[in-house]
Amino acid sequence: MELAAARRNMIERQLRPAPVASERVLAAFEAVPREAFAPAELRARAYADLELPLPGGERMMTPRTEALLLQALDPRPGERVLEVGAGSGFLAACMAALGARVDSLERRAELAAAARAALAAQGAAAAAVHHADAWDWRPEAPYDAVALTGSLPEYDPRFEDWLRPSGRLFAIVGAPPVAEARLVRCYAPGQRAVQSLFELAARPLARPGDGG
Repeated sequence: MELAAARRNMIERQLRPAPVASERVLAAFEAVPREAFAPAELRARAYADLELPLPGGERMMTPRTEALLLQALDPRPGERVLEVGAGSGFLAACMAALGARVDSLERRAELAAAARAALAAQGAAAAAVHHADAWDWRPEAPYDAVALTGSLPEYDPRFEDWLRPSGRLFAIVGAPPVAEARLVRCYAPGQRAVQSLFELAARPLARPGDGG
């Protein structure tokens, strides 16, 4: 009961004022128990306005950042979505709750296994976690939307190649301590519209040669 109350407080006191206006996104945050994806020793803090540490030096984004990402990307029922950086698996679970079919890449084997187990425990059959490095990934078919959960020091257009025409890419561009979240809509090769969304701090997207 305490966690259920904390979940409602998170929605009313953190997400709505963010502002998260999408009732679909708010409903997904109501439906998916965030504590089920947090490390066991931190489940009591799952609804706090905090990043939570994960194994391997990674972190769960704050609920506010996760909700703003989902609102910007707006996964729709039946769409194919790729997440680069599965982390805890919570964001993939929310995308699945929004009706999307999700592939989530995670280069750290420990995190991939934990995220896969958490998703299975929640019955999120539409979300699949792959132990893979995004820099070597070759999708079998294009996606309607792609979300990069780590930052790029400079924008890299390679991820646009994974999108269908009119697909959306959520990217975080810049160097710590503050980077810029962007939504890129790709209409044709070399034709895109870029929307600046908000500033946030984000760990860099891991590259070949990084630990893990």
